[in-house]
Amino acid sequence: MKQRWLIWWIAVILLTSCTPASPTSVPLSTSTPSGERPTRTPRPQPITPTTAQPTATPMTTLPASVYLIQNDQVVRLAPNGQQLTQITYELQPVRELSVANNGTLVYVTENNLIALDGAGRRVVIGAQTISRPRISPDGQRVVYRLDDPTPDLLGTDAPSGVYISELRGGRPRLLQVDDPEPVTPDFANPSWRYIPVSWSPDGQRLLLYAVMRPEIGIPGGEAVIIGPDDRVVRAFSCCEEEIWSVNGDELTVAGGGPGPDLRFGLYRIDVEHGTESPVVASSETIIPLVRAPQRMADGDIYAFIELVPVQAYQWDYPFHPQMVRVGNDGIITPIRPERLGEPLLVLWDPQVRGALVQFAEQANLIWLPTDPTLPIVTTVTNGVAAAWTPTADLSIRPCDGFATISPQPANHRQFDPAVADLQGRLAALGFDPGPIDGLFGPTTATAVQAFRIAAGLPAGDSVDCAAWQSLLTRSIAQ
Repeated sequence: MKQRWLIWWIAVILLTSCTPASPTSVPLSTSTPSGERPTRTPRPQPITPTTAQPTATPMTTLPASVYLIQNDQVVRLAPNGQQLTQITYELQPVRELSVANNGTLVYVTENNLIALDGAGRRVVIGAQTISRPRISPDGQRVVYRLDDPTPDLLGTDAPSGVYISELRGGRPRLLQVDDPEPVTPDFANPSWRYIPVSWSPDGQRLLLYAVMRPEIGIPGGEAVIIGPDDRVVRAFSCCEEEIWSVNGDELTVAGGGPGPDLRFGLYRIDVEHGTESPVVASSETIIPLVRAPQRMADGDIYAFIELVPVQAYQWDYPFHPQMVRVGNDGIITPIRPERLGEPLLVLWDPQVRGALVQFAEQANLIWLPTDPTLPIVTTVTNGVAAAWTPTADLSIRPCDGFATISPQPANHRQFDPAVADLQGRLAALGFDPGPIDGLFGPTTATAVQAFRIAAGLPAGDSVDCAAWQSLLTRSIAQ
């Protein structure tokens, strides 16, 4: 594996000798390429549009709502693509998010990892440099990366790496420690830094990405699959983020779009053994540029692909792929005829009714139906970190452990981010809490009293679990 890593690194250097081309490009062009044919790996040819139609039910709107981050808060985009509802009310910007099948939402704000649902707004871990939180599908565990943790995190010195926490509480557990960083890169014996990518759909496996230390500006590394009983499977991987198949049996890996990648094309990784096989690979004449491949419920891989002649390729090539599906035999069938812009964010519908995409040339997210007779829908949002909203109700959870939010005595009043969240929701519903300052004083107490009466709850000026769930429900209602 180490030798192959070095071979691919050398190969990418050789690609720089390719003759550059300077084709012009127009985002979301409706032009159709001519004189092109479907391809079979390992010698792909350019793509020919066909009249083949997906069998999934077509969608003129999104199949579900979507969580994403816009204006430093988590918002929900409605299926019509035109309505946004604020979900979080943080005083500091929200940076990343992840959502479980049971509706529990986790996100990072300032140096805190927050969980939000009907059991309250609570800090999972705080005062740490946190990134890449990924909540398990069942909503019980969250994995994340910590850089230079505080020494008391584990009771002993805590190294940088990947950690996991139970949402019900308890001390974090170190899952994968980073390797020591060498002074100079050693391609024969690489040192790795680990980044959480995603849980498998059934929650039985966790995918990490290993990046060589120090980073050399050329993407490439290993996929690290942690399975049942913490069994680890490693596989060579390059260069875009791996994506689980819908059934969780394999990973699809894109060799990437333009840029200094180690290789190009479309590959599969068997998650049980770590074996890899090409689906669409480079040839002597063609470089396949691939983004966001994922195997769907119908058994095909769906992706954004452009097949570029070797003599036309350069690292800043203006990538304009088509939305396609790829069979196990490597045959590529275009789904829509448009030559699209470079996709930066892609969220496929698992039932293959379309994809929500953000293109480099256009800020707002676009809904692309897989039925080419249906129109492309431009949404109102330019948010990031998109995730499908589960059908489960975010506001319904057991109340075990809920911490009641009560007025603070005047001489012991101090900032509480949970109070700031409460004040933001009350204000959005028309109950004036006074300044949104995180201090639970008389004005906020009066707003809570008015809300409880309006919600049909027993009188009071504190927020218990029933009041919180009612407030959460109303504040996120569309």
